[in-house]
Amino acid sequence: MAWLTSGALWLHVIAGSWWVLASVTMAVAGGVVNADSTEGREFVERVVPGLNLSNALAAALMVASGVVNLYGAGVRRRFDFPAAFTRVLAVKLGLYALMVAALLASWRIGRGMREDNRNGSLRSATARLAVLSAFIALAGAAAMLLGVWLAGE
Repeated sequence: MAWLTSGALWLHVIAGSWWVLASVTMAVAGGVVNADSTEGREFVERVVPGLNLSNALAAALMVASGVVNLYGAGVRRRFDFPAAFTRVLAVKLGLYALMVAALLASWRIGRGMREDNRNGSLRSATARLAVLSAFIALAGAAAMLLGVWLAGE
């Protein structure tokens, strides 16, 4: 059982780190690339769909590994969680829900951007994508800090 919970914890950390770093990358690139340049068009056509897909996979891995981690913590504590643990976990789940909502919005913007790329300017959509990605990165970093607290509790 220890190897499973240890592996799930590492998978959780890796998936969360990927999601945060990919979101930082998308936020920075979306903020600095000239959306109407060749680089901007390449970013929209090639990078955004790949990062959105990998972030969705990371989100799914986080749910699966989080369930295993919670079960492992429950076994160690005989499923008697302190109130502070439950509150912190609820905040993490709330952050996760907001991050998924932002990821879905990012996915919709990315699909719309590919259409806009063929029809005209991408500036507004690129700015929205950068803001959503920055939000995901900040919320993910906060959730990771809370996760460190949970792991030590």
